[in-house]
Amino acid sequence: MELDRLNSSSFSSHPVTHLRLKNLSGIAQISEDHVSRIGLGLSLRRGPVDEGWVPRESELEQGIAGAFSGKQMKGKTLFKEELELWVALVLRVQNPSSYSDWRRVMVAHWERGVEELSEISSREGDWVRTLQACLQG
Repeated sequence: MELDRLNSSSFSSHPVTHLRLKNLSGIAQISEDHVSRIGLGLSLRRGPVDEGWVPRESELEQGIAGAFSGKQMKGKTLFKEELELWVALVLRVQNPSSYSDWRRVMVAHWERGVEELSEISSREGDWVRTLQACLQG
């Protein structure tokens, strides 16, 4: 796999993931790429992501996510200078076999993690409690 190619790729999310990123970055007062990396870590901690995994809209999100387009994020923005670390973490739980498989796996982990982070945030109520719950999980 060519790391440079993955790093220069543009990743696109489902609209509900974009909604969640906006909401979480507002609550935390951090950028969407920071929220995205927290999400990646949460998802990788859970293990492999199924090939057909897609985000599920909660009842509160239904109808709202349609106002958003998918989030576009460059690999350089998502992974920063840590692409090798993210690749190693993925390889602990999955073994993508091609460039397109790597893209699919990275997007699925990104979105699954953001979904989990959003669920934790809804349950915990504030960002400090949300982060504490992430560390305990």
